[in-house]
Amino acid sequence: METYILFVAYSLPFLDTKILPLAYGFVKVFDVVTVISLVLFFKEFISFKTSQKGKIYSVLVVLFWVFLLLSKINSDYPFNNLYFIYQPFTIFIFARFLLVYLEQEPKAFYKFISAFQLSVILLAGVVFVQLFIGPNFSYLADFNKNVIDLDSGFIRYPGLFQDSQTCGQFLALGSFSLLYLRPQSSLKKKRLHFLFFALTTIAIYLAASRSAIGGFGMGVLLLVLFQNSKIKLLVGSIAIGLILFVFILEPKEGIFSRTDSISEDYLFRKSIWDETGEIIAQYPLLGIGFGNFQKYIKRYKQDLYLQTESGGELYYFNQPENGYLKVLVEQGYLGFFIFLSLILIPTIKGVQNALSGKIEKQTIYPMASILSWAVAFNTNYSLLDYRILLAVGTFVCLIIFSTEAKTSHLTESFYET
Repeated sequence: METYILFVAYSLPFLDTKILPLAYGFVKVFDVVTVISLVLFFKEFISFKTSQKGKIYSVLVVLFWVFLLLSKINSDYPFNNLYFIYQPFTIFIFARFLLVYLEQEPKAFYKFISAFQLSVILLAGVVFVQLFIGPNFSYLADFNKNVIDLDSGFIRYPGLFQDSQTCGQFLALGSFSLLYLRPQSSLKKKRLHFLFFALTTIAIYLAASRSAIGGFGMGVLLLVLFQNSKIKLLVGSIAIGLILFVFILEPKEGIFSRTDSISEDYLFRKSIWDETGEIIAQYPLLGIGFGNFQKYIKRYKQDLYLQTESGGELYYFNQPENGYLKVLVEQGYLGFFIFLSLILIPTIKGVQNALSGKIEKQTIYPMASILSWAVAFNTNYSLLDYRILLAVGTFVCLIIFSTEAKTSHLTESFYET
């Protein structure tokens, strides 16, 4: 089981790679590895004993599966995009194994987090390589059309992701993991970790995703709230300086070149949200079915499309430009409520425990990660990418583990030298 968990952490940059064509199920590396691991370690999977309070998450997962399948069966297109259904099952299998691993091998926490950190550093490093070589430096055959602005030549570096928005979201998510340090780490190692954190922050800027930058800022703000007054003053001064820089000097280069169209961009997105709201009103409980948004609008909402600049091809939206709305419209209020519960229950409990001093304050890092993703998710549904899905699942599991574990157990896990 440890081999599976560490393999996922070390191989994270490549787990979204397709290994079979669409005709054979669109299977990806993570799907195969997880199913094989489930067969090999099935006994561990079903025998893990959680606390009575922790069982609520198992119940929510089962309910999520049930309503997801009911939503698909009840939809107009029950056999459309069936390969998307792999994800909700394989990610929860991974989450189960991760919690088992942390519970049974508490001293191995830093084995996992170190492997995860290396993956984050690698994915950030690719962005810097693309900065000098160009965005074509990737194993992907094609990029999202939003990578290069043909008019201005502005490049939003996507790293190893299909588009720059997803890249920015992942780096914002993963950057906070770099703040984890073993107790009694040397000053040199601490400086190295903070250097990588700073470089990852720059990579988020190069991805040029405004939502990711905004989410990252909110995550940093959460961390600052748990620091002493000197750090709060320092970070506050830097934030004020950056705000003054933007509003007084009004830079027009890089990501700031996109700020002129914020109101127009908002109105465009709002028109999509309004159309999506009408669909939700028609299918409130179970939604239109998981993975059916594009299929549905091609038939009933044919005005929701973009026309490419080159070739004039029509592209129908596969999401309503809002992650929460996509979950809501495809799975209805029942699935949406469970989806939010799986994230909010452990996160809110974790913040409460951190404020009351029941857990170590460094466990606020995964909460900052989830907050950064939750903000960015408001503009882009990114969970189709396994790397984002695994990062979100990982940090939710770390929060659950820190809040459900006994204090002595947690201390051994996080502070064993």
